[in-house]
Amino acid sequence: MKTSTEIRNGYLQFFHSKGLPVVASSSLIPQSDPTLMFTSAGMVQFKANFLGIDKSLKNAVTCQKCVRTTDIDSVGFTERHLTFFEMLGNFSFGDYFKKQAIAWAWEYLTKTLEIPAEKLSVSIYKGGIAPRDEEAYNEWLNYVPKERIFELGEADNFWTMGPTGPCGPCSEIYYDFGDKGCKNPHCDITCDCGRYVEIWNLVFTQFDRQEDGSFKPLPHKNIDTGMGLERLCMAMQNAKNVFETDLFTPLTARAKQDLGIKGDTKEEISALRIIADHVRSSSFLIAEGILPSNEGRGYILRRLIRRAARYAKLMGNEKPYLYTLAPVVQSIFAGLYPEIDKNLSHIQDVLKLEETTFLKTLVTGEEKLAALLASCGKTLPGEEAFHLHETFGFPLELTKEIAAAKGVTVDEKGYEKAKEAAQEKSRSYADEFTKGKAVMMQKIENGYPATEFTGYETLTDEAETLALLNEKFELTDELSGGGFAVFNRTPFYAESGGQVGDKGLILLAGQETARVEDVQKPLGKVYLHKISGTLKKGDKVTLTVDAGLRKRLMANHSAIHLVNAALRRVFGPSVHQSGSYVSADRFRFDYTLSKTPLAEELNKAWQIANQAAEAALPVSCEVRPLADAEKLGAVTLLGETYADPARFVMMGGSFERPEEKYSLELCAGTHVKNTADVITVLVLKEGSVSAGVRRIEGVAGYAAVDYLKDVNRQADALAERLEVPSKDVFARVNAVMDELKEVKKRYTQFREKTLAAGGMDEMTFTMKNGVSLVLRNADGAEPKELRAIADTVAQKHQQALVIVACDKDGKRSFVVKMAGKLPNVDAVTVAKQIAADLNGRAGGRADFAQGGGEAKRPWQELIGGLKDTL
Repeated sequence: MKTSTEIRNGYLQFFHSKGLPVVASSSLIPQSDPTLMFTSAGMVQFKANFLGIDKSLKNAVTCQKCVRTTDIDSVGFTERHLTFFEMLGNFSFGDYFKKQAIAWAWEYLTKTLEIPAEKLSVSIYKGGIAPRDEEAYNEWLNYVPKERIFELGEADNFWTMGPTGPCGPCSEIYYDFGDKGCKNPHCDITCDCGRYVEIWNLVFTQFDRQEDGSFKPLPHKNIDTGMGLERLCMAMQNAKNVFETDLFTPLTARAKQDLGIKGDTKEEISALRIIADHVRSSSFLIAEGILPSNEGRGYILRRLIRRAARYAKLMGNEKPYLYTLAPVVQSIFAGLYPEIDKNLSHIQDVLKLEETTFLKTLVTGEEKLAALLASCGKTLPGEEAFHLHETFGFPLELTKEIAAAKGVTVDEKGYEKAKEAAQEKSRSYADEFTKGKAVMMQKIENGYPATEFTGYETLTDEAETLALLNEKFELTDELSGGGFAVFNRTPFYAESGGQVGDKGLILLAGQETARVEDVQKPLGKVYLHKISGTLKKGDKVTLTVDAGLRKRLMANHSAIHLVNAALRRVFGPSVHQSGSYVSADRFRFDYTLSKTPLAEELNKAWQIANQAAEAALPVSCEVRPLADAEKLGAVTLLGETYADPARFVMMGGSFERPEEKYSLELCAGTHVKNTADVITVLVLKEGSVSAGVRRIEGVAGYAAVDYLKDVNRQADALAERLEVPSKDVFARVNAVMDELKEVKKRYTQFREKTLAAGGMDEMTFTMKNGVSLVLRNADGAEPKELRAIADTVAQKHQQALVIVACDKDGKRSFVVKMAGKLPNVDAVTVAKQIAADLNGRAGGRADFAQGGGEAKRPWQELIGGLKDTL
């Protein structure tokens, strides 16, 4: 039996022997298409090659790590759905085509892997919007009898990039896993019994679909193939499903042992699959620098961790557990993906912290569900049910089960609608700059030479205008107003690494012709200068960076390096940068920390950073081989892909004596020449952003000087207002705040007594059982004051049902309070009855409840009906 490692390596070696270069897996964070949330297929890193924009490769073979998230809720309940998987692919960019692709596929499967030919069936495109794929059919006849060649339509066997553009037919290869007891006498690849599983898809991109729906042949035809490693292992290891391959069995075996389950019931099987798949996905995402959050990629990571933790809890686990499986993931992929080996401890820290937070959240979720069921009437809104699923990890089945016990149904249509909205959020990922511009960005990136950045050495340089794009992002020969410009060289820094782009002027023949408002490098190589003014393609211009803004940017960016090193000295190497923002006015630095820091620890870090600034340490920048990073002890960002050679920024010491350094990071940003230019590091705010991630906001350099001047001006103005010397402002403000607090306390007490004592209508009724029903009309009170009024009224009665209400802007708020023990009456039942009459909602406990609704008729009428029913 071949192992997954043998299969993976063998595939790459086979196609390499055919002349295809082995291209390493790209990051799970797409670098060539910023509109995608994750790399979801092997072809993603080759989009420019397929479009004919990048001609550096004619073919390639890869094993690409992928994440697909739209079917998260299906994982665990099917034989093959996964979120993380490895895609084996061989590609041709105008090189070989169908004949070779089919021949190599067949040779690899039947000769290299020695799969019996009779176990394989294939499909071709039968025709429809485009002609039948006669070429593929005839090629397959050389290897497969015609009874095992199936013809399928557009949904299965025709690939498109969109309504127009490159497209073409597909051929899929299916593996026969043997009889599964299917009762269909004509069971074949079109049957969904699971006997026949697609393991390889060959896409033949040969057409360019036009606006009118017609198809033109592409001048350069391409091959894009994809074969899931997990499915191939399933076939080669005679496994019933992907979870029984060696890519998963170490995880499921360990989980069975840890959780004390046999894994032989439907519920246990699903739980083990979910845990195994989601721990794999989470480990790879964390290794690339993604952290749990409520948006973007972090939102998906949080969903994965919490869903897995929820199923571990259903199996009886009551404490953080998933992090203990990360070393198992590492052992499965040992030596294959260095990011897992290198960041194992960080992966475990992030998993453990998120699990700890989630397990606490689950308790809140159970309380939230109980409150919803108490106040929702007969139907729990689908949106609320989905919120419970997303936020607290409650699967729909569990919510339905708990709701049914209370006689409540769940709006499943509303749940599905909310789920679809969340899936759409998972599908789309693009910032405002990149939306709708992906193809043009690829054309610019690959159609023009890399922009030469000269801004480390100079703030003024001569350049040629290579390309112009108007505000619609269309190429043009002249701009008048606004748009984007590409130059052959530039001193303007393009936004990256958290540092914003430079601003400045464009001079033509010594006169200002345009202003640079921002600079971006969306795909990394070519800089796009956002300009306002007039410019023509081919213009020879002088580019001048705003020196004042650049000076402030450098100070704030260098301050981040000082702070990062200081935090690592105080809290240790587990501190990692997880985001930053650097502008001329301020800096923001996010860092990982698995505990809440003490004030004295943070103060120590700020002191270390400022001591480094005062020490006037030299700042050295050198471009060196990437391998020097580990040798010199450089700090790198998780998941960051660095150029080789890379730019090293050292503060203190020297590259000849690196042991004397204060800090060393790989960074392409602009920095001061000496830490004295940072002047001072002022931390304005420090706090938690999410579980395990904290944020520092501050200012440095002249931005810090301006901030202090502004604070001083405000202090002087406040001193004048308080009629005290500036040095006494703090003490005087404290005294005023204490006085104000006491006045507010007295006012609140006075108002509550006044509201409860008189000035409002109060009616007392006798219920059927002889107990008093007291209604206090509290118009003029705020809704939040009703409870205090009810408490005061209830103190006057040994046994009574007290209702206090107020109307405001057509809405009625009320509370129900029990004074003493009353037979066959509880506050929440009464509150819901009142709320139902008001078209509102209510909830609470047996002794106290509250609610609200429409103020649609006088209270006397409502209570008249209420007292007769109690």
